Amino acid sequence: MASTSLEEGIQNLEAELNNAFARIQKHLKVLRQDVGSPPTPVEGSILSAGTGRRASWKVPDSLGDWLLKDDVMSMPHEDPAPSSLGGDALFFSAEMLGASAHSHMRLNSHLMELSMRAAESAHVLKKERMKTGYLSPSKEISQYTSGGANTVLTELERCESILQVIPPNSKFRLAWDLCGVLLIVLDAFLLPMTMAWSEWEVTPMPSSISFSSRVLQIFAIISLAFWPCDIIVNFNTAFYVRGFIETRRWEIAKRYAYTWLGFDICVVLLDFAAGFLGQASEDAPADFLQPLRSARYLRILRTIRILRILKAGKINVLLENLVISMGRQWMILAFTVGKMLIAIGAVAHILACIWFALGDTVQSAGQHRSWLEFAGITREQGATFEIQYIHSLIWMLLPPSPPPLDPFSGIEHAAVLILFVTTVLVIGSALSILTGTLNEIRQVNSERSKKRRELRIFLQTRAVSTELLMRVMSYADYRMTRHSPVAYDPSLISPMLEAELATSQFGSILNAHPLFEFISSSYPAVFAECCRVLNKHFYCEGEAVFSEGSLAEKMHISSHGTFKLTAEAYPQDHALIEDDCHYFAEISLYVEAAVHRCSLHTDSFSEVFSLTAADFAKILVNSPLCTTMVIEYANEYISCYTAVPATKEGGIWHKAEWERECAQIACTNNSFYLEEHVDNRQVLEALDLASPQNSLEGAETPYAAAWLGANGAEATLTPMDFVTSVVPGQGTADSTVASLREAFLELDLEHGLHARFSDAKEQERAESAILSLVALARNDYDMYTAAQNQQNRLTNTQWQNLRELFDWTDATDEKLLAVIFLLAVKGISKYRSLTRQLPVGHQRPEKAMKYILELFPLAVPSAASLSSDAQEMMAKMLDMQGIFNFAQMLQGENVPANLGDLKSAVQSYGTEELLKFYVLYLLGFMSGLAGGKGSRFMTRSNARATLLGLAMLKHVLEQDPAPLYWTYIHHRGLELSRRAEQPSDLALLRLACNCRAQTADDLARLQDAWDHLTAQEQVELTKHFLADGITTPAIVCEFLPLCLERARSNPFVTVRTLLQVLVELLQAVRSAAPKDHKIVTVDLADLAAFILMVQNSYVFQTCLARATLSLREERFYVDVSQENWRRIAEPPSDIVLLAGSVRELVYKSRRHDDAKSAAQQQVLVHCHF
Repeated sequence: MASTSLEEGIQNLEAELNNAFARIQKHLKVLRQDVGSPPTPVEGSILSAGTGRRASWKVPDSLGDWLLKDDVMSMPHEDPAPSSLGGDALFFSAEMLGASAHSHMRLNSHLMELSMRAAESAHVLKKERMKTGYLSPSKEISQYTSGGANTVLTELERCESILQVIPPNSKFRLAWDLCGVLLIVLDAFLLPMTMAWSEWEVTPMPSSISFSSRVLQIFAIISLAFWPCDIIVNFNTAFYVRGFIETRRWEIAKRYAYTWLGFDICVVLLDFAAGFLGQASEDAPADFLQPLRSARYLRILRTIRILRILKAGKINVLLENLVISMGRQWMILAFTVGKMLIAIGAVAHILACIWFALGDTVQSAGQHRSWLEFAGITREQGATFEIQYIHSLIWMLLPPSPPPLDPFSGIEHAAVLILFVTTVLVIGSALSILTGTLNEIRQVNSERSKKRRELRIFLQTRAVSTELLMRVMSYADYRMTRHSPVAYDPSLISPMLEAELATSQFGSILNAHPLFEFISSSYPAVFAECCRVLNKHFYCEGEAVFSEGSLAEKMHISSHGTFKLTAEAYPQDHALIEDDCHYFAEISLYVEAAVHRCSLHTDSFSEVFSLTAADFAKILVNSPLCTTMVIEYANEYISCYTAVPATKEGGIWHKAEWERECAQIACTNNSFYLEEHVDNRQVLEALDLASPQNSLEGAETPYAAAWLGANGAEATLTPMDFVTSVVPGQGTADSTVASLREAFLELDLEHGLHARFSDAKEQERAESAILSLVALARNDYDMYTAAQNQQNRLTNTQWQNLRELFDWTDATDEKLLAVIFLLAVKGISKYRSLTRQLPVGHQRPEKAMKYILELFPLAVPSAASLSSDAQEMMAKMLDMQGIFNFAQMLQGENVPANLGDLKSAVQSYGTEELLKFYVLYLLGFMSGLAGGKGSRFMTRSNARATLLGLAMLKHVLEQDPAPLYWTYIHHRGLELSRRAEQPSDLALLRLACNCRAQTADDLARLQDAWDHLTAQEQVELTKHFLADGITTPAIVCEFLPLCLERARSNPFVTVRTLLQVLVELLQAVRSAAPKDHKIVTVDLADLAAFILMVQNSYVFQTCLARATLSLREERFYVDVSQENWRRIAEPPSDIVLLAGSVRELVYKSRRHDDAKSAAQQQVLVHCHF
């Protein structure tokens, strides 16, 4: 038996080993495909896009005609500066490329899948809503100008209008029901007394004029007025049916008619009959109604009103639910005790009145002595009402034994038995209910005490110190206080009611967030589900909620307690949060992987809520429109979140508030949000800066007075006046900016374009660019460099170079006015809330700016001061910016053919004036990139690369594009202490520009990575970086500098590995690209995002096997695919480590073969000579 089991174990082990070896062989096969030549195509992947063929190509061994014979770009010699070549000048290319250049994150797999599923259904639903008029963009402008806005009301909100039905749980209905309860209680107290004592009479027309009669008269009048009104209120009160609120009047009336309507009408009629019958009987003949009065029929008629106590049942349920919702056990106990005491007192009171009335009736009959006579409390004996009532009440609560009654008074003896049984039953039932309530509370407390006792015993058995034991017990008490240990049966509550319950409990926590506030108003069902899936966490003092640098897996919401926010960048600063809702790591809901930028610790016992991306995505599945809105919001949030400047200004609190600002910006730029929250100040078709009526209520403001003088004429300072008088003047920076804001309405601080879109940063950039241009025109070095650090201040030589470029542009007043105007308004093309109002094909910055200038002149009134020639030149320059990007030129990202396109565009204008206009614009634009009063950006280090690029543009018409381009690259190499001796050196220097190398050490590290490539890879990359797009086809890899920068900082990627992956990508693109295209553009934004987050070397090395290459709008896009994103943090398994080792061995073998081949060639050369 043992040998059989051993044999089976060996067989199982052998099978597992065979499976393991099969997996290893499979991975080795993949490795051979990755490093072999040619690669085996993989369906749907980038590698499948190419055939693996490689054209023979020889690297030239001499520069020859690669560089210009006369170095037109040489700059005057300067002493080496202590600072390095400005990386900011290269990094700020992202400002010119747009927000996508910053983005290093992408939507996670949950939202990506939802976006595909919801896109079509959302489109159909939106079209249907537009047809029905619920959501009609065509009507937006009329709504905007009138100040109206669409609002989505929930059913309860629709009830709250006075003209509509009343919500069943509204404050008004609750107050009304409480008034009804009060009247019922008073009826229950007074009506039995009116039946027993004739002097008590509740009627609107009493026979006596005593004080007590007047009080009872007021009560009767109020009662007669209230209950008819109660019928009207009931006809206008909504009700719940199976969890849904019913607001239709017909359904309300039908339900009321089936329930309480008949009873209410009868009782109200009895009230009126009893109230006025008494007065009528007094005026009528004695023989008509006197028998009714003597027989106390009227009293009995009035007493029927006590039946209203039956309606107190629903009021009791309402009050009980209200007390329970307060969550206080002592209030529940107090309510139960109070209710029981009231019930006992009411029954005792009614029975006491009945007992006295019976005694009075027996006495009046005269056949037997009543209990009143035995007690000596008859009216004839002088007993007052108070004495009679107290004796009657004592008989009910403490009946004498044996009872002092006439032996022959059978009715009194029978009544004693009945009253005794009734009293016992009522008091016994009340005491039983009270005891049950106490037992329930005791059971809850015992459960809590049991858990507390078990915890204390556990700690004592572990010999825990007294201090720690007290801390643990304090935390346990806090948690049990904040979280009830009592659970409920989920089958008793439907999912919808559970969501509404969660909304009432946690809605205030999410409602403080802009996105969830919008969801709560427009998609209440989705908001309720969000509240339902919130997870509650408890923390002890000093505990970390999350730490800086850790992976953000959920959004955290601080709720109760004291928290401390810290960051390594601010060691001396921290922020305290006390009992307030703050939102952290919202980005984790939208991206596949993100890290915390700060640390959150607790300073007391605290409560935190969290929401995961998976739970959020599950909620969005059932709402296509909400999904589309959230995806649009998420993309905008990611774009804003990743564009946060790397600055320490503002402290830790500013860093924490940045997430809230991103959420607000993403909301205000969301098309769904804009449709519901209209701001007519931002509507392009209604935007009229020059009209004084555009201000609020049409009142004249300083803004309108900028164009209108005291007599309605134009103001003295116009845009042209600013150019002719202020620019050549000698005013200070502050006075110049003040004059600028007065002359150009677009820069007004209150009503200008940037002020309307709440972007002070873009306003600062525009003013900085214009102020820097004014300083160049004035030759005012101090004004230009006022915002710069003294250690890295622009040198006098560089200032002269800038002045020479400015003089070369022949900046006439007309040309300077056009450039200043463009610098003032160019930033609005970045506002998403504005560009979303434009057609799809006109939303890119240059096209958006041109479209606004042509079709919306009232939005940019200063354009009216430009001549037709200046407007034409400005339009041509905007077109030119669409085909040539100066920032890409600075970092060697584009190719000589792009420079040729620029040359052709300038030549098509006829003269070089367009080129001069473009250089003049770039002088201002580059100077204002970092804002400041003056140029904070154009420092000594940043000016080097910028001056080289501008000097190149200066000669673009007179030189061939290729030599001019490579001369610029050559000069960039000289800045890095490397002279190009052959074309392959130019390829490496262009790669250094792509890497944003700033020092010779950076270039040396890049050279080391290059040397570790195989000879074939070096040839492929050299071929790529030397391709000019004119004579040889070229591939322009957008965002390659961003990829290289992140690869350099990611130890799992490295620059060498990225270059190896780039070789495979280039081969695939060449194979898939059309043969007649000289320039092919590849967008690597997705790959750049992947490089930042990946934490597995092998996953990155083989990522192209799982990626796709797609052609959209004449441009290739590298889509990393969800399979890669899911593996970014995959731990290295044994098989992956083995595969990576084999891959490295194969790679080293190929390098060894290359070295051996090179040595053999060297031997042949020696033998030949």
